[in-house]
Amino acid sequence: MSLQGSIIMRRGLTQYLPHILVAAALISILGASYASVLATSTTSSPPKVVWTTNPITITFSHTTGTASAADPFKCAPPFLTTVVLTTTVNKPLLVKLAVSQSTFPSCGPSFNPLTLTATSTVAGTYTGTVTVHQASQYGTTIPPSLIVSIVVN
Repeated sequence: MSLQGSIIMRRGLTQYLPHILVAAALISILGASYASVLATSTTSSPPKVVWTTNPITITFSHTTGTASAADPFKCAPPFLTTVVLTTTVNKPLLVKLAVSQSTFPSCGPSFNPLTLTATSTVAGTYTGTVTVHQASQYGTTIPPSLIVSIVVN
């Protein structure tokens, strides 16, 4: 390469040097941000519900019409703000599933007491679920839900 070609190349490179430095700085910042997000997401796992018994079965006679079962729960790792429990059943016109308390100030580290009550006067086998949500009944679900088998004789 000639001296004149080298000078022209150096002049062209010098002209774009501020842009190259800004681009390098931005790439470094983005890389560090991405790495910190990855490090945060791998060290803190989302909470999971720990049920004493899951699934659980509640069995009773249609003449009695109701029965209850205790199934305390907690979260691991602990979720230290309000949780709300919701219930659903597969045949809401024939069976009902209720919880003794639907709102708790936190979930874990110790077990929260919970009693489930099923009600029906129609013989059959039904399925219900109890789901734990963050903050409100519309909040993010904390898995897994409790599966409740309701057997009415």
